[in-house]
Amino acid sequence: MNELICCVALAAVFGPFGSRLKHSPINHPPRDALNYRGYDSGEKLVIRGWLRIDVRESGDVSGEWCLDRVGDPDNIGPQVGVGSLRGRLEGTRLSCNLNPGFADFNVLLHGSYDGTSYKGQWRYGTVKGPMSEGTFSAEHPVPAGDARDTPRG
Repeated sequence: MNELICCVALAAVFGPFGSRLKHSPINHPPRDALNYRGYDSGEKLVIRGWLRIDVRESGDVSGEWCLDRVGDPDNIGPQVGVGSLRGRLEGTRLSCNLNPGFADFNVLLHGSYDGTSYKGQWRYGTVKGPMSEGTFSAEHPVPAGDARDTPRG
């Protein structure tokens, strides 16, 4: 009984701080994730994180994302936190919705995808129309020691 009381007391004291001690999913992406950087219309970095994209033979796309704001950007829409994505790949053109299943407050990505990188435009829109937009780049990280990672001089 004393062990139970002790565990409950420890949970009450440390419970509120537990989430702060866990690893951030932003800094620990899945192995097959693309590092994502989103920029506002002035090319200022406003979003960072990762995307994981699964392409089916049919061209349908699914996946997940984990993104966080950089600084205090204005009007970037619901592209902060974690979520699923749905989209369509036609040739090298990939269109994804970061908020599938919602008729309003959507963040859409449109760009070029080659399996290792996805680059293009993001747009936050509501039923009133486009609210804000910018560019993005999502790429697989360069492995440490890779020649592409070595500074040229």
